[in-house]
Amino acid sequence: MFKRLLFLFALPIAALTFTSCGDNDEPEVAKNYEVTVSLAAPDGVSLQDITDLKVVVVNKISGAETNLSVDGGTAKQTLAAGEYDFRASGTAGDFKLNGLASASVYENKSVSIELSIVSGAGLVFKEIYYTGVMSYYWKDGFFELYNNSDEVQYLDGLIVGIVDGGFGVQSPWADENGNLPSRYPLTNITIYFPGSGTQYPVQPGKSVVVATVAINHSARELTDEDVTSPVDLSHADWNIYVPTQASDIEVEGIPNTLVAHSTWGLDFMPGVNGAALILAKLPEGKTVPDFVSDPANFQKTPGSELWDQLMIPNEYVVDGVDIVYSTEGQQFKRLLPSQDVGMAWVYGDAPGTESAYTGKSLRRKVIALTSEGRYVYKDTNNSSEDFIIGGQTPTPGRHDFAIDR
Repeated sequence: MFKRLLFLFALPIAALTFTSCGDNDEPEVAKNYEVTVSLAAPDGVSLQDITDLKVVVVNKISGAETNLSVDGGTAKQTLAAGEYDFRASGTAGDFKLNGLASASVYENKSVSIELSIVSGAGLVFKEIYYTGVMSYYWKDGFFELYNNSDEVQYLDGLIVGIVDGGFGVQSPWADENGNLPSRYPLTNITIYFPGSGTQYPVQPGKSVVVATVAINHSARELTDEDVTSPVDLSHADWNIYVPTQASDIEVEGIPNTLVAHSTWGLDFMPGVNGAALILAKLPEGKTVPDFVSDPANFQKTPGSELWDQLMIPNEYVVDGVDIVYSTEGQQFKRLLPSQDVGMAWVYGDAPGTESAYTGKSLRRKVIALTSEGRYVYKDTNNSSEDFIIGGQTPTPGRHDFAIDR
């Protein structure tokens, strides 16, 4: 018995001796590389004029962020091998600037970021609710548009679209370097507001709630497995009505948005795990019906012959929110940095868990309350900073929040 125990005790030692004296293999160590980031200012702006210049490196797998120190338009950093996004932002006079570049770092690397003047207008997405509740109920979705300026804005002719892209994977519209096209492909159902130009004003500090179905969803009849919806949308300002779908409804007393183009779906549906949304305005004199009647404004998804996507030039976009999966390693951009240099997402009970059917929304942060009582929402075209990441209980039509820090 003693000999057997001695033999068994000796086995690990022998194994260790054999391992250490084998091929002299050293433990695998993560390799680090030096990355040099160079910034380029847009036409009419010099790097010396830019204040609050910031570069953030985001590991696309882990989501870890690293702030770089910028000196004279250049930043250097040693990074572990991997896939990264490089996000830059700053201010030049009255203009906000954003820039984005992606790079695979498996050698010493030079990365160039072209800064763009942030597009924007008075109307922004104040809140977006798309996750739905169990059991698999998503018709309680809404988005809320807010006039974040001190001038009257108009809904007339504004387009709201869901940008096509990969669900948890790289967008099929991206090129071999991960660069996105200058026109946004719109999928599902693209809607717009009626009006000849000034029929539907939104006063400063006011908002409109646009409901997938403008009813009281919190009063729906429940089964044992159902969860109560957190929203009553019976007082919404607009109802999204798709006349080609027999299951859709009109709501008395609430005006309908109009359908610009449809590829698939029973209703306007970003998806319960999120999708990028844009708010776009066509140039003066161009109507939505005229725009969608032009074949040049359509394109098929690369590698697919399923259907034509309506293509919106990025310069027509007045606000955009790049909503992505909550799962690390499945967060891929669909919007250009001039519209949104960051990303936003909702998660379930804990970070990294799925957003689907959680009953949570994304809300833009409040940064000020003016002396006139008007709330000012954060709008840097960086949804990673502008929105409350992780989500919250939906608040359609509410504007009584404390300033978000």
